[in-house]
Amino acid sequence: METEILSDEELAELTGYKARGYQRRWLEARGWVFIETRSGRPLVGRHYVRMKLGVSHGVMPTALPPPAVPTWTPDISKVR
Repeated sequence: METEILSDEELAELTGYKARGYQRRWLEARGWVFIETRSGRPLVGRHYVRMKLGVSHGVMPTALPPPAVPTWTPDISKVR
């Protein structure tokens, strides 16, 4: 089962660098959002990577559903 955060190998494959400093520079130069651990390892979310790379898994609906029809509406005709 894959985690929500890219592994060290996946991050190296994405950036082309194994050194964490170069990985951070690569991510910053391209405007990627990431969080650093206390040891300086950049953490990048798997869903964020898919979004940035334009990969769609059909999770998001392509069209908005029709608006819900109200089942009950109050009769305010006799309110003064």
